[in-house]
Amino acid sequence: MVDVAGAVEAVALIAATGGASGLGEDAVRGVVARIRERVRGVFGGDVRSVDALDGAVADPGDARRLRELAAALAWYAERDEEFAVEVVGWAQQYGPAAGVVQNIHAGRDAYTAGRDMTVQQRPETDPASE
Repeated sequence: MVDVAGAVEAVALIAATGGASGLGEDAVRGVVARIRERVRGVFGGDVRSVDALDGAVADPGDARRLRELAAALAWYAERDEEFAVEVVGWAQQYGPAAGVVQNIHAGRDAYTAGRDMTVQQRPETDPASE
């Protein structure tokens, strides 16, 4: 049996966000559409799993929805070796390359969270005028 633990999380993220690494924008849309179509086909008439896919696509920022989709993918991958191989292949080919490290050095307020960053500029104060 293929180890799919990490792969299902990567594929859930790809399917939910519509993002895949290493491809141009048009290619990403095609790949993501094929992955979603294949996953929907594997889920078949399983309303709960289809709802997990639809919910994650509708709100990819919701960690609970991503976990539900990953759990559904894992459940089917454990029972279908061919699907498990596909999931691992998608994760290896299109998943995020590696973690991103942000080192921030700012002379102003900088708030970071995940992939979002907000920088608020404060008016410069002249130490001599204080």
